[in-house]
Amino acid sequence: MGFILDFTEPNVCVDENLRVDDSGLIVMQPWSVPRLVADVKCVSGGDGKMFPEIALPGRLMKDQKVRWRNDSPLAAMVIVRITRASKSWVTSNPNAIQFRDRYTYVIDPEDKTPTIPVTTGIHTSKCGSAIDVGTNASAEPLPGRHWMWTDLSCLDEWIGPVPPGDFLNLWYREYVWTPEPWSDNANKNAAQHEVYSGSTRIQFIAMPQQGELVTG
Repeated sequence: MGFILDFTEPNVCVDENLRVDDSGLIVMQPWSVPRLVADVKCVSGGDGKMFPEIALPGRLMKDQKVRWRNDSPLAAMVIVRITRASKSWVTSNPNAIQFRDRYTYVIDPEDKTPTIPVTTGIHTSKCGSAIDVGTNASAEPLPGRHWMWTDLSCLDEWIGPVPPGDFLNLWYREYVWTPEPWSDNANKNAAQHEVYSGSTRIQFIAMPQQGELVTG
């Protein structure tokens, strides 16, 4: 019976999404699967009574920056997920209240700050309501209040590619304003205007890309 005295260790070729561990096994790199690389909760700092804000953008409710650097050797596509909790507000006859939000972003190796996300023109989302039940014979607004609630909402957007080592910086802002005309004697001089905006969750999900090189 013969014995094998010599053997040849095989060479294995792998791409950037694979590696060989200390025991010689082929394993996946951490960036080869979808990764949650940023998860930030943004809270409103402007809840409470609402006063006239007839000039856009209005009262600043939320202001949040999110940053991620691509730590893989491959370019990455990123899903930016914006999840907005419910909102509520009270409007008195004959006025209106509207929320607007927007985010801007920049991909750059120099870690640059995005432009300020002003909602005066372009905005990512908006919601609000108005009430107008008329006036009495003296042209005073009739008594009337409008209570409004909205469910949560979610937005996904693909951003990228983000090259290896580059930064993805995002800037999110939410405002609330009161479109003209604003009545100072709303609800027959018993005005009630309030705004409450639940938290906004901002997530970056880095998606794996196909390798470009073979090593080994």
